[in-house]
Amino acid sequence: MPISSYVLRCAPQDQPAVRRALTKLDGVTAGESTDAGLPVVADTATTRAAEELGERLQQVPGVKSAVLVYHNFEDVADEVAPLPKSFRTN
Repeated sequence: MPISSYVLRCAPQDQPAVRRALTKLDGVTAGESTDAGLPVVADTATTRAAEELGERLQQVPGVKSAVLVYHNFEDVADEVAPLPKSFRTN
């Protein structure tokens, strides 16, 4: 299970709304607010889900940026991605 942590850069006045929005995202836990933003931990089932969640965090209204500060995926088996059509032989 990939575990990622972020700092969501947001103004102090936007933090309550950002925190409310985060409660709607599965696997996301917000830490104590700081002047710079909110620390967030995210647990996802796959690395692809972790990437998608990172993109969603960037899009939360009030978030100026989602800065990835830690990502652990060592216990995740290699995910097989489909080859692009240009690489397929059949």
